[in-house]
Amino acid sequence: MLEPPSRVQLPDARAFLINRFGVAGDTVEYVGEGAWSRCYGFTHNGSELVVRFGRHCEDFERDRFAAHFAARDLPIPQVVEVDEALGGWYCVSTRAHGKPIELLDATEWSATAPSVLAILDALRRVDISPTTGYGEWNRDGNAPHGAWVDYLTAVVHDLLGSRIHGWKDRLIESPIGVRSFDRAHAQMRDLAEAFPGPRSLVHNDLLNRNALATGGSVTALFDWGCSIYGDFVYELATFVFWSPWHAVIEQTDLMSMALDHYADMGLDVPNFDARLRCCALHIALVHLAYNAFLGDEHTLLRTDQRMAQFLD
Repeated sequence: MLEPPSRVQLPDARAFLINRFGVAGDTVEYVGEGAWSRCYGFTHNGSELVVRFGRHCEDFERDRFAAHFAARDLPIPQVVEVDEALGGWYCVSTRAHGKPIELLDATEWSATAPSVLAILDALRRVDISPTTGYGEWNRDGNAPHGAWVDYLTAVVHDLLGSRIHGWKDRLIESPIGVRSFDRAHAQMRDLAEAFPGPRSLVHNDLLNRNALATGGSVTALFDWGCSIYGDFVYELATFVFWSPWHAVIEQTDLMSMALDHYADMGLDVPNFDARLRCCALHIALVHLAYNAFLGDEHTLLRTDQRMAQFLD
């Protein structure tokens, strides 16, 4: 099982911020948390900021690097400071407001979906030519794999030192075993070799409270710990694959909207279906490994069933 994202509680955060920045203690509030960090909001010198506490400095350093991609059409908070504190690491950044896009109601999502597609366009257009590689990039903006297929197929490896090391044995021992994993991996590899996509910036975690929206517009993208370089279709595939988990998104045919959007802007996306299926299979494989590690048999089974819909 994963450890808590941070052991820093509100009184600890308040004491730290008073000592480090001299903030008024009553401005510090709990905002939320994910798998890897816990977040608190505060006000300092009239500016609204957030501080996240976690055990993995590299996640915060990736946020600092991602801030370089910020643009008018790509709202990425700026990182103010990253350093050690309270037995781990902290990251202070500018605060944005809004509701996580996966928590929007039907009316809000309908109004926001075009802005989501615009954000996907903005990510696709980011100039990443100064960086190298495919897959998860490091604090310097470079990724380790020489080709898209190399990154995708590496999902089979249970690497020593990984945050979820041990997942493969747990998957073997799980109710689903590894048969469907191996089948999906083989089909994904064939698709990636036959239909490689372009190299683009992919956030890869927008549906986990990491994208905020208000008034029909996306207002912030943050937490770049899962970001990769690869086929831009991958970002859309995350929405398609996880749509059954989010009823409002499932009721919107975002894939058809995206295809109409591409057509309207004159963007040719060759082999779209094959590329999307390839990306969806990889998303499934990553999360079979993750949920096997967690021992979450319900989500493991549901993910396996969803993956089956993308298999031949």
